[in-house]
Amino acid sequence: MNPFRSLFLTLSRMPPVLMLFVILGLAVVVTMLVMHQITEGDRKVAALTAAQEAAANQKVKVVYSTKDIEEGEMISREALEERDVESVKAPVDALASAASVEGNIAAYAIPAGTVLSTHALKPKGLSLNFEGKIREGMRALTFAVDNNSGVAGFIAPGSHVDVLGITGSGAETKAEAVMSDVEVIAVGTTYTKAPGQSSANPAGSVTVTLAPDDAKKLVKAIVASKLYLTLRNDRDHTPVAVVDVNALFPKQKTVIANLDTGMVPPPDFRNIKVDEPSMTVAPTAPIPAPMHEIESWSGSKKDVLSVPQG
Repeated sequence: MNPFRSLFLTLSRMPPVLMLFVILGLAVVVTMLVMHQITEGDRKVAALTAAQEAAANQKVKVVYSTKDIEEGEMISREALEERDVESVKAPVDALASAASVEGNIAAYAIPAGTVLSTHALKPKGLSLNFEGKIREGMRALTFAVDNNSGVAGFIAPGSHVDVLGITGSGAETKAEAVMSDVEVIAVGTTYTKAPGQSSANPAGSVTVTLAPDDAKKLVKAIVASKLYLTLRNDRDHTPVAVVDVNALFPKQKTVIANLDTGMVPPPDFRNIKVDEPSMTVAPTAPIPAPMHEIESWSGSKKDVLSVPQG
């Protein structure tokens, strides 16, 4: 039998007053059960909302780039900074440790202030060789430095320098920048900066990367002058005025043609000393007197005797 029908039959047999009280009691119980369910639902919703807000406000560590990083560039520790941000602001694949980013190759250009994620880095082993440090269209060039011209060994892979050309001596010494904001990709045979390095690394050469035309100009400067490097702050990329190394040498004097005729003026002989020929006549030897020849015969033998005339 249906329980609701059984309950209805039971109530119908009760006196009207008692039946009213029973109905009211059942209504109160049902109301309380419904209110309890509503309250429990609200509590669960509030708890879930609070958990979501707590998770959203929770701080997580991410890695930011502190300067522009070019595509294919090896990322140095100086270009990274760890920060705590709200988890909702962090990408799903955000990197949490600068140590895990340092030494990797940028898969694309990364502007300063960008949160670094795993897809911003090239997979290990693809471009970690030396050629991978040379950006497309650029060239690597090595030249000698010493302890003075190489900034006492404080230049490291990833540094940016200006190249100065020095010519002449004494009062004739000239020094001008021949290259501006050049990237150093290797010092000696080292092309990866050691993590946490705090001491100088003197070397006899540096390798820089630059455009092909600039490489030609730098080769001329290497051959024609003494080179010095000036180290830049890692955030300073302001260009400086540069000159061709030929500008460091004195200009040769040239003969200027006559503007009216277009002809080169004749040389001035007024101050040229010419040795005059000597008028002294050298003595001549006397002319010998003519000779007479006398023949004498002795049998078949002939003798000739020469005697002066007179």
